[in-house]
Amino acid sequence: MLTFIASILVFSAIVLVHEYGHYKAAKSVGIKIYEFAIGMGPTIFKKERKGIVYSIRVVPFGGFVQMEGEEEDSRTPTSFGTKSIAQRAKVIAAGPVMNFILALVLFLVIAFSYGVYGNHIDYIDEDSNEYKAGLRTGDKIISINGDRTYIWEDIFYEIISPEESFYTLKYERNGQIKEANIDKYYRKIIGVTSTIVNGETTTTVSPTDMTSPAYKAGIMDGDLVVKINDIPVNTWNELTSQVENSDKIVKVTVDRNGELLDYNIELQEQISLRFNTKLEKSFMTAVSSSMYKTVYYIELMFLTIKQLITGQLGSDALGGPVMVISMVGEAAQSGILSLLSLAAFISINLGFMNLLPIPALDGSKLIFLAVEGIRGKALPVEKEGYIHFIGFVFLIGFMLFITYKDILRVFRI
Repeated sequence: MLTFIASILVFSAIVLVHEYGHYKAAKSVGIKIYEFAIGMGPTIFKKERKGIVYSIRVVPFGGFVQMEGEEEDSRTPTSFGTKSIAQRAKVIAAGPVMNFILALVLFLVIAFSYGVYGNHIDYIDEDSNEYKAGLRTGDKIISINGDRTYIWEDIFYEIISPEESFYTLKYERNGQIKEANIDKYYRKIIGVTSTIVNGETTTTVSPTDMTSPAYKAGIMDGDLVVKINDIPVNTWNELTSQVENSDKIVKVTVDRNGELLDYNIELQEQISLRFNTKLEKSFMTAVSSSMYKTVYYIELMFLTIKQLITGQLGSDALGGPVMVISMVGEAAQSGILSLLSLAAFISINLGFMNLLPIPALDGSKLIFLAVEGIRGKALPVEKEGYIHFIGFVFLIGFMLFITYKDILRVFRI
């Protein structure tokens, strides 16, 4: 029930913000609006105010703003079709832009509520390469490989870059700037994450993704790891320590609904950091972190599309409604901050996907405006509508395909 309620609230809020962007932009340029709807399918609630119907539909995925002249050939001053290309582009782009703004705001709320891990070292393993190179607790990390570092994400993503086996770090201690060349540390992993309970890690795990060794071996969400190589483990640290001391193959014993199951998992090596930074609550770190995460996830969307086109990722890497609902449920159980963080990520996804040049999406409508600007005249509304209809059918089919893959993945059919 929590998953269901949280999913409806998250999706409805994100769609509401997206459609509000279209709605507000349309009103700002004088376009007549017939209806503002959240959801799809039959209407379960509607209210008319100042000539605009505000409605909620039965399916909480999607929504629309019905404007004069968008789907019919209307040439009145309040019609979408009679507005300038710039004004129409503003209306179309406003939805995705609002999704990006929503994500930024959510990341800011998280940053101001919880804090942000900055660039001052809070803990460092005395056996780490960083400690041997001279770093100590309290040092301020200024840059890595010449790139300035303000927050933990700056540090983390620079170090885990696979291009080199070492990195150059500048740090400040007592007003003095020092520099160190540090070899990266590679640790062994099976590709699982721990379930957090009351702020503590546990040995109840979930595969990190479908490419992880654990997932491929058969580990499922909610499995309780009880032994590694027949040695009992009761804490996350014991689990990771036993994995680290294993050879190429590790035997993992899990408790699944009272049944003990053994899996032989091939280990992977992953660049790991053996220090962390201090949690800070400041305006600059909050803004820096929020902007970084928003831009990072947008860039991640570009990378994902590129990898899908080049074949580096297959359809199994895509997730649909079933997978997203499952993720929302897990985030809701973890707490409000996890749910807000996932909502920000979904909002960025929605904004980015809508900007793709696929008929029926906002991106294709911007393409049509660009073509109109080049040709000097618009495509007839009926022809453009037909193209968008074909795109809509394609999207429905694609969504059904992804949902089918989701069901196979979630239930391991």
